[in-house]
Amino acid sequence: MTTYLYEEQTSNSPAAFQPVALAAGNGHNERWLQERIFELPALLPMTKMFGHGESFVPLCRELPLRYGSSSVFLDILGVSATGRLVLVECKLWRNPEARREVIAQLFEYASLLAEWTYSDLEARLKKARGLTGENPIFAAVKALHPELVEGAFVDSVNRSLERGDFLCVIAGDGIRSDLQSLRRLLAAQGGVLSQLALVEIGTYRDAVGRTLLVPSVPLHTEVVQREVLVRPDGVPLERATPLEEVAPTQESTAQPKATSASKLENRAFWDKFIEQVKFDHPDQTPPRHGGNNFVRLDLPGPVQRLVAYRAQPSIAGLFVKFLGADGLEALQALIDDQAALEQEVGQPIRFEINDGQDAERVSGLLGVQFEAQGEGAARDAEQIAWLLRTCNSLVNALRLRLGGTGG
Repeated sequence: MTTYLYEEQTSNSPAAFQPVALAAGNGHNERWLQERIFELPALLPMTKMFGHGESFVPLCRELPLRYGSSSVFLDILGVSATGRLVLVECKLWRNPEARREVIAQLFEYASLLAEWTYSDLEARLKKARGLTGENPIFAAVKALHPELVEGAFVDSVNRSLERGDFLCVIAGDGIRSDLQSLRRLLAAQGGVLSQLALVEIGTYRDAVGRTLLVPSVPLHTEVVQREVLVRPDGVPLERATPLEEVAPTQESTAQPKATSASKLENRAFWDKFIEQVKFDHPDQTPPRHGGNNFVRLDLPGPVQRLVAYRAQPSIAGLFVKFLGADGLEALQALIDDQAALEQEVGQPIRFEINDGQDAERVSGLLGVQFEAQGEGAARDAEQIAWLLRTCNSLVNALRLRLGGTGG
């Protein structure tokens, strides 16, 4: 495939760029690709790979990780403004053995990093890169994201390390089906490689020696469906449970014949919520029970209702699915108005644009989550109070923007 650079403002003929194979013989090898990604971090399409709010600030190339009496070396370590560490390995795809080994390498690197603290990370980076000054990791990120707050950012990086909650990237000159299948298996099983994305870096050169780099995430890569709960200062409160893992479907209203004790407790929780919730907006109808542990509320516009839910013992949340092209337009308008929307709701709001197979039907999501700190009755009381307050403010904000009175 030939790529053209066409310049409207000149009379020059379009420059034709021909594909260049990454190989040791022409100098375009794995190390060359590693160097380009480190100096041009925008080559990694983080939002496309991991969802709205993620970014990539490179911290170190060839970071040594102690393993027994020797060291192994991570190609690139970076960090997102959300405080999640980014692990990048660069591989050429001609060697089938290398394709298999890269997964094992990333697992090894992620497992070793998960044993570090923020202080360990800072000390290793100072030694590996000769960094100086106080908190150079935060300084590097704040230079690109000036809205960040140091304490919250450091806490988020520490959580990333403690939980092994890393964003892992394999970058190469092509993505093969065997690696795609393995990536999907890892995502389904969870663990330190559950958030693994694959990116192709196409390399082209013209007749005068200029090089064109074209990153792409293959259409069949599904990792774009990632959830990031971001505070107004750019740092996540907690890693959110993916909505598709907790989001009930419209068809899930059937109740099993045998009702467990937990389902009875969930029903009582939502009965209390329905009884107590009050809406400022006069057109808002009361919530209705859905399946186990969630309720639905009608909203106007190209949406599939507002859903209030609980997931795991401590998580409560609200989300809205947006439908079709009209829904995508409405969702984009909300993203553009995010700061004002969050101020009205009083909570950080997560957005996700769906470019998966069902994007024509469900174009995206808006979500808010909360994690209670108590246990038992105290936890339930925290969740009820948060849901009552946040549901009313979110309904007010969305009805104002979505318009209309229909559900």
